[in-house]
Amino acid sequence: MKLRMKFEKGRPVMFISHLDMMRTFGRALRRADLPVAFTQGFNPRPKITFTPALSVGIVSSSEYMDVELYEEVSVKEVTVRLNRVLPDGLRIIKAGIVDGNTPLSMLNGAMYMVELDLDTLNLQELKNSIKMLSCREEIIVEKTTKSGTKLVNIAPLIYKIDFLDNDSSVRLVMSLSIGQQGSVSPRLVILELEKILAKKIKVLSIQREELFFKSDDNKIILPLNLAEYTSPPDPKSPL
Repeated sequence: MKLRMKFEKGRPVMFISHLDMMRTFGRALRRADLPVAFTQGFNPRPKITFTPALSVGIVSSSEYMDVELYEEVSVKEVTVRLNRVLPDGLRIIKAGIVDGNTPLSMLNGAMYMVELDLDTLNLQELKNSIKMLSCREEIIVEKTTKSGTKLVNIAPLIYKIDFLDNDSSVRLVMSLSIGQQGSVSPRLVILELEKILAKKIKVLSIQREELFFKSDDNKIILPLNLAEYTSPPDPKSPL
């Protein structure tokens, strides 16, 4: 059986790397005594797949992983046993059985909630800068990869930016591209807004709210629409 689990990565673990998080889940699966399937060959590895890496320093209420088990175990039992052994900051929220037709590698979008400090911002100027940025067909930035430095047009990678505000802060809801076709981070978008405003923007927090697949006809598909088990809310959630 193959399980897909949605989990949160909270403040206590916001600065651990993606690799360290993968190792933590590997240890947790062993401690929970779950029948995880392994690959064949000279270097067997547990059959676990994660969504694209979350940048260090960002919290998330919507990370996903697929785990293949060689024995049938109830979805609720897997979730409860894992949550008992996971460290503070990591918690399974939902889980369900999935087929092989919707791999996590197909996900190409992420929604972020970015909270900004109002003290140094003029709301109308910020709204205008978002409108200007959203209308651009080209936003050329320099990105460093393993193969070197190159210029990339990130305009097509910014799907949408919505604006929310209250008395003490303003929040930007950013829908951005991730994955093999290209990715852009919320911090990079903020840098481009700073160029338009000609002033620094103080970011209070960044949280990844959801991951999704966006089709060519703009249809949005979530990784786990129908979960067989949803964990009860955690009143001490580190998010």
